Amino acid sequence: MRTPLYSKHKELGARFVEFAGWEMPLEYKSIVEEVRAVRSSCGLFDVSHMGRLIISDGFETLQKLTSRDIGRLKEGRVQYNLLLNEQGGVRDDITLYRLSEREFFMCVNAGNKEKVKEWLLGWGLSVRDMSQEWMQFAIQGPWSQEVLSKHLPVGDIKYYHFKVFGDMLLSRTGYTGEDGFEVYAPVERVLELFMELSKECMPCGLGARDVLRIEAGMPLYGHELSEDITPFEANLHRYVSLEKDFVGKEALLNKKVEKVLFGLELLQRGVPREGYKVFYKDKEIGYVSSGTYSPTLQKGIALCFVHVDHRIDGLEVDLQVRDKRLPARLRSYPFLQKA
Repeated sequence: MRTPLYSKHKELGARFVEFAGWEMPLEYKSIVEEVRAVRSSCGLFDVSHMGRLIISDGFETLQKLTSRDIGRLKEGRVQYNLLLNEQGGVRDDITLYRLSEREFFMCVNAGNKEKVKEWLLGWGLSVRDMSQEWMQFAIQGPWSQEVLSKHLPVGDIKYYHFKVFGDMLLSRTGYTGEDGFEVYAPVERVLELFMELSKECMPCGLGARDVLRIEAGMPLYGHELSEDITPFEANLHRYVSLEKDFVGKEALLNKKVEKVLFGLELLQRGVPREGYKVFYKDKEIGYVSSGTYSPTLQKGIALCFVHVDHRIDGLEVDLQVRDKRLPARLRSYPFLQKA
């Protein structure tokens, strides 16, 4: 599958990669240049491969299906939330927008859209799939407000809030650890605005998006989250409201947690990759779930699941990289602290 911006990406010189069944830009100039642009100015991302669902008249059911209390979500605000299965694993991680008292907009991961939609329908919810009608892109970086304000009055939108401009929904959210916005709108509106913004913001691909989210310590479904990984194992306790009942709560509370997500940085040149094993004094204590070279920090960094007994900030360990072990240090994340 291709997003409606595919031809524009080709014009801009994108190199493509398959992701969740979509042919998406991996990079345009280089991943390093794109990461640095987002950290220093602004970058532009096509994220139309994500799923976009509107849920109507199902507050009580949706409250039962989400790990966080959506009663606290006011109109015009956005909430990061989790959908769990009966075993306490994560069916998907989502952003939830409260459009009105009884209507919600849910952004879901590309590879999970059909699974989530069928699950919601199975609970009797009214679901409208807007994934083909609306496109989605993100503008991220310290200049994002200044650049976007030339086209729309966005300066008064607070973090994790949104506004509606006619047929366009715009939220102050993102997946980079930087200030930024995500735009949802019909195809023609997005095509025009995306190309206008590309004159002032560097177009960025999935490669830069992955580096940026790892630097920011943000989980990716299929790596730090899955049907077999609980929120407690993924270090997402703060997104679980134990004062309410929800699907998977009992299993979540009863499952023994042995490994929890943590950070790792290499102490010499190298790049951590998914699946690499972590050792402490020749004892295997964990594995890398996502790793990269950070252009911002100029070192190899990773998110990794490590045994709870060894989840110690500053603990020096070894990372098995093919046929040798490289010295590394466990640490808390995010790796990049923004003011």
